[in-house]
Amino acid sequence: MVQQRRVAVVADSSSCLPKSLDGELDLHIVPHELVIEGRSYRDGVDIDPSQFYSIQSNNHQVCTTSAPTPAAFLEAFKQAGTKAEAILCLTLSSNFSATYESAQAAVRTAQHELPHLQIKVIDSQAAAGAEGLIALEAARQAKMDASLETVCHKVEELIPRVNLLAFVDTLYYLGKSGRIPKIAAWAGSLLGIKPLTEMTLGEARLLEKPRTRVKATDRMVEIMKGRVGESPVCINIMHAHAADDAEELRLRIDRDFNCREIFVSEFTPVMGAHTGPGLLGVAFYTEIPAASEGTP
Repeated sequence: MVQQRRVAVVADSSSCLPKSLDGELDLHIVPHELVIEGRSYRDGVDIDPSQFYSIQSNNHQVCTTSAPTPAAFLEAFKQAGTKAEAILCLTLSSNFSATYESAQAAVRTAQHELPHLQIKVIDSQAAAGAEGLIALEAARQAKMDASLETVCHKVEELIPRVNLLAFVDTLYYLGKSGRIPKIAAWAGSLLGIKPLTEMTLGEARLLEKPRTRVKATDRMVEIMKGRVGESPVCINIMHAHAADDAEELRLRIDRDFNCREIFVSEFTPVMGAHTGPGLLGVAFYTEIPAASEGTP
């Protein structure tokens, strides 16, 4: 007989976490869809990051993406429901995708098909490694047998504190995808830059326009240092087909920051479809001292 937890956590595949953490914490991941040269792939299931970025690098292939279907979320709810009394579903920011609406549609169906399950959907207002950090904390709370109310409270408290900084190697894919219009609009007019961007509460914006990867990396670390200081910090380093750069960044951050946790994740294909290979980024948040939690 399967031992039930109070809460199971479901997230979509735009979140970036090492596979080992997914398995350790029993996160249920719902794949986005990618279409490459007319063939459909489930993100992280039918195609992994190394395969995907190899295709992109060799063919400059621009693919299309779509949110997980309500049926895919419903199937994940059914599987998670065999192990828990309630489900928390975290989604990619609704500013970038219909993922949140798709999950909500699945909940409406589940009310009839799975009436015994309590399901809560939260828009993470994040993407990639930032969404991964939020899902990771939710899964850890669930593993400690926290209630749905407690897990949701932890997530909602964490969402505004998570930072995501990243730069792309080329504007080609952003220009083709048009997912971030203010950034994509520069693709035809600015050459040779490595735009350093951030995403906060579902909004992406340009920070600076360095012209080399070295300068972009240096500025990313400097900005992070200004926000973190000496505080204990949890860090998710992301890369798209740039493992050596990511490992070098990990060593640098581990040396210069007060890291409570640091790991490297591959930028998921559904996100990389819009940014291209070569992306390097970091998602992070500082811990709140225990004495100050819950205080105004």
